[in-house]
Amino acid sequence: MAAADCFVSVVAPLGSDSAIVEAFVAEVMGVLRDNYANYELVLVDDGSGDDTALKVAALLNAYECIRLIRLSRRFSLEVAIAAGLDSAIGDYVVVMLPNSDPPRLIPDMIRDSRSRHGIVFGVRADRSDQPPLTRAAIGLFYWCAKRFLKLAIPENATYFLVMNRQAVNAITRIKDKHRHLRVLSAYVGYDSKSFVYQPINRHGGSSRRSFFEVVNLAIDIIVANSIHPLRLVSWLGLFAGTVNAAYVCYILGIYLFKPDVAPGWTTLSLQTAGMFFLVFLVLTILSEYVGHILDELRDRPLYYILEEKNSSVLIPDQERRNVVRDSLPTDLVQVKSKN
Repeated sequence: MAAADCFVSVVAPLGSDSAIVEAFVAEVMGVLRDNYANYELVLVDDGSGDDTALKVAALLNAYECIRLIRLSRRFSLEVAIAAGLDSAIGDYVVVMLPNSDPPRLIPDMIRDSRSRHGIVFGVRADRSDQPPLTRAAIGLFYWCAKRFLKLAIPENATYFLVMNRQAVNAITRIKDKHRHLRVLSAYVGYDSKSFVYQPINRHGGSSRRSFFEVVNLAIDIIVANSIHPLRLVSWLGLFAGTVNAAYVCYILGIYLFKPDVAPGWTTLSLQTAGMFFLVFLVLTILSEYVGHILDELRDRPLYYILEEKNSSVLIPDQERRNVVRDSLPTDLVQVKSKN
């Protein structure tokens, strides 16, 4: 299948992006028109508080192959992306953030994905624009995730990625409430390749996460995707129990063999403080997991759609009947045609 013949879907979540959505759509549509015969741009409005939806509705009359999906309220960036992936029909699906990802890189990333890589993900070139404390926290998280938590998270990966249809189908089958696309794209196990680039900033000003936002995100990723903190709690509990058992033996020995025992206030205080520290640490970690378990057990839909709007033309090539013509091996197609 020639490069211009593949069907490309671009999924872009919107969150109060009224100031940049027109320029973003114009740039994306220019790239898609110049490179592909069939394409679509799926814009998912995640409960924007401005007139983003109105501007996109006007763009539907100016451009072909655009679809607007409005969620009933603000869910999250990850859920908005999930809604777009559920709706995208392309052979290759591009996920990108309107504020930070340059559309000009789409053809190169799709070319890499088509060569042999099921997933091509963007990696930011550096984090020099972030405060030193935030960079240190992010570096510590990636080190712990790889060394202790066994989480396959590409370091400095962004939301800018390309997936083939097989990878998209695998990810959309995962219905976790706490979703993290960068973790899921590594979890499904398909061949992947990184793509280094420098993010842009359409909004201007600062788009950086604060230190506490980074910490909250790290905790959410760990709790949602790894049981190793629970294993750590188990080892801490075993260690605390062993220390307590040894301390009991020590007390009995002193009681039996030393007739005059001075009050051990310092030792008792240290032991009490240490045990309470471990108890509260255990309760903290368990409470995080119990909260996530509660969310999963509710079994509520991941999102609700308020409305969907489409351009008058959804596929430029109106004669095309099957956009995934090469999904079956050639020999299998021949067998079917003989039958």
